[in-house]
Amino acid sequence: MLGAVVQELGGWWSGVLHPFDSNHLVLMLIVGVLAGIATTQGREPWVGPFAYLVGTFIGIVAAAAGVDVPFLDGAIIAGLVVGVVLMFTPPPRMSAVLPLVAVLGGTLHGLSYRHGGDTSGGSTEPVRYVLGFVFTTVLLQAFGAITGSSIGRSVAARRTVAVCAAAAAVVVLAV
Repeated sequence: MLGAVVQELGGWWSGVLHPFDSNHLVLMLIVGVLAGIATTQGREPWVGPFAYLVGTFIGIVAAAAGVDVPFLDGAIIAGLVVGVVLMFTPPPRMSAVLPLVAVLGGTLHGLSYRHGGDTSGGSTEPVRYVLGFVFTTVLLQAFGAITGSSIGRSVAARRTVAVCAAAAAVVVLAV
């Protein structure tokens, strides 16, 4: 249902709403939480979200150039599963691989641009769509990073959030 609304709105609002697609939303929040947790290992909280945004731009450029990835939704869900697994991984190991995982997850998210963006030539709609897409991505990543940094030093809190992320992933997979 959200997909139909997003397609109908076009431009800025289409881009703003796109990340609220269930698998994208959960993946972005997980990357943000992992980035916040990584601060307990001395990593800056912006590294994971920045890597995700770089990946998103790579994916958007690739999608605009006509790159089409078969089974994109399946790949995004696989990225979601990797994110959940990382939530159960001890912070030193998770912190080491987070930038790579974030770039890959962001690239998959950016590749979905073709599914929601107006790619017609000469229109300002693709630019507005991308700006809205990035705007919501930054907000979700920041929220996740703040949450992750709040729970980062508590093993019990990390496990609780990891279980919640796993439950969210199961819901996404079931839908």
